[in-house]
Amino acid sequence: MSASTDRSCGRPINWAVTATVFFVGSVLLWADRTNFSVAAAAWAKEYGWTPSTIGKMLSAFSLGYLILQPVGGWIADKAGARRTLAGAMAGWSLWVLLTPIAPSVLWLTATFRVLLGAFEGPYIPASVAAVARAIPSISKRGRFSAFVQSGAQLGPAAGVFFAGLILSATGSPVWIFVVFGVIGLVGAAAWWSYAKNFDDPVPEGAHAETAEAKARAAQAPVSVRLLLTSPALWPFYIGYFALPYCQYLFLTWLPQYLSHYRHIPLIQASALSALPFLVAFIAVNFAGWGMDWLAAAGWRQGGFHRKLFVGLGAIIYAATTLIAATTESNTLAVTMIIIANAGLSFYVIPYWTTCTDIAPNQTGTLSGLMNFFGILGATLSPYLTGVIAEATGAFVAPLLLAVCIMLVAATIMIVFFPYRPLHELVDESPQAAKLPA
Repeated sequence: MSASTDRSCGRPINWAVTATVFFVGSVLLWADRTNFSVAAAAWAKEYGWTPSTIGKMLSAFSLGYLILQPVGGWIADKAGARRTLAGAMAGWSLWVLLTPIAPSVLWLTATFRVLLGAFEGPYIPASVAAVARAIPSISKRGRFSAFVQSGAQLGPAAGVFFAGLILSATGSPVWIFVVFGVIGLVGAAAWWSYAKNFDDPVPEGAHAETAEAKARAAQAPVSVRLLLTSPALWPFYIGYFALPYCQYLFLTWLPQYLSHYRHIPLIQASALSALPFLVAFIAVNFAGWGMDWLAAAGWRQGGFHRKLFVGLGAIIYAATTLIAATTESNTLAVTMIIIANAGLSFYVIPYWTTCTDIAPNQTGTLSGLMNFFGILGATLSPYLTGVIAEATGAFVAPLLLAVCIMLVAATIMIVFFPYRPLHELVDESPQAAKLPA
């Protein structure tokens, strides 16, 4: 069944409503993948989990997320934004609810984390696919992409902050998962009761009649095989690998780092862990509007309006993380981590927006494949960080490794990725329209 044939009403769903719901869902999605870090810090004391054990539990989520990324992006393109949003949210919320059944049985806890990741897989590709189809203007997609994606910054803040409050109020990590799981199940049901009456979002009025909109609609899809095998796309995938690697180091280890290595009380560490992501929420929306301003001003040659923020983000992250890794001051370390997360926000949004630029009719599939390579980094990061931290007794080496990965990957993307329509990158459909210059 196509994305818009469940009801024959012919009315596209309101775009402002869709973008807002995707944003709220993104907040919940990221909160549900990060609240475990607070519970893990408590369970480490109760069950004697070592840093490497915590790393395995944290990486289990990424394993499920990794497996479903290529398929999840394809599902988002085929099923459409409305269905994907409802189905993914209901699925992952169920596994959140079941997570605390038996924390002493590690294989069962890990299984729930894997399933959580699998059901979250299609959600973000669906959100950027909705932007690609509903917003044809290259000078406006940055702000909308940034908004629906900014839940990725606000969500971790909500996850660790409210998980800390719930833990403080109840004294039990179990209630963290009960509260978040029920919220997700109710939200998914409420969304579908509304969205089932409409079609997926499309450009409206004069926006659908521009030359740019018509050229984007006419671009033929390319085979998924070529998305995997075309060398022109490899720098893009390599560049994105660094983002989740560095991001998940903060997402999964920040409460443990602040409490165990910086000796800050756990409840206070949970609150402090939220601050970097609040700043990142502001930064990612600033980057979206900044990219739109550059595009409107004509700074598009070679993807300059996207790559500039990749470079700025990498430099900001590297410089501040180096200071955080080596300073003895807790205050300075936390301040630098906050700024480093702003750098990651600058770095991430150009990748997702580039997917909407070069693959307007395959945004879900391309972004799912891109995120597959990114989640390789996210899967490796928590476990490798735990092993290195346990071996060295400090967090300096894991942070220095993250800086090196970021700088190398960003350089490869900026220098070697040709910003052109997807059919040109894979040598297909040469008659299709070019990106606006």
